Amino acid sequence: MIRAREDVSKNTIARMVIYYNTLEKMKEEGERICASTRLGQRTGIASPLIRRDLACFGGFGRKGVGYEVDFLLSWIKEILGYNTEWKVLFVGTGIPLKGIVNSYSFLPPGFKIVAVADWDKNNHGYKIPELNVRIQPLESLTTLIKEQDISIGLVNVHPKQAQKVVNILVKAGIKGIANFSPISVFVPKHILLSQMNVSSCLSQLSYNLSGGNIPGRQNLVNYLPHGQGKNQIQG
Repeated sequence: MIRAREDVSKNTIARMVIYYNTLEKMKEEGERICASTRLGQRTGIASPLIRRDLACFGGFGRKGVGYEVDFLLSWIKEILGYNTEWKVLFVGTGIPLKGIVNSYSFLPPGFKIVAVADWDKNNHGYKIPELNVRIQPLESLTTLIKEQDISIGLVNVHPKQAQKVVNILVKAGIKGIANFSPISVFVPKHILLSQMNVSSCLSQLSYNLSGGNIPGRQNLVNYLPHGQGKNQIQG
């Protein structure tokens, strides 16, 4: 049975994503049983930390044996909400919008872009074949969100437009927002918000590369796609 403690950190959830993606790859390669040491080798995350992360949600392995890959995958999938269909609205501007939406494979399991809106009026009506949707004006968001029961909004617009777009989404009834714009936005307390600041992550990388071995540089590995690095993460 899954039990989630109230003090589960964002870093733990980020690592759970890494575990899920790594286990998927291991399953494809035919591995059926996985010890925390093996998962640590594949992810670059220390095995004691892996065990502590999983213990936040219950007992999954057998001492001296390890974890059944299929079983652990199914539980992590439930923990992360991947077994639920999440309808997504993407709001962007011009070419960046088309480029990101056409690379929608970055979305985790269960997430589906069902509507797209553009700040740029020149792109309204443009059809995105991969998604089988047409780009809509921001004025239609209230209707789109209500009629299609959309829960999540992805925002990737110019910083000057970000807060305005977020305000429109909140007013239209969205429940959660992931903001990819390089500026923080603000939402009411009942709205869930993730600030996806790519500039910040890249700046951490450039800072570390420029400064050499700086204390704490391993923390950056937590945010890399596969959690890989020369040294293992200790916490």
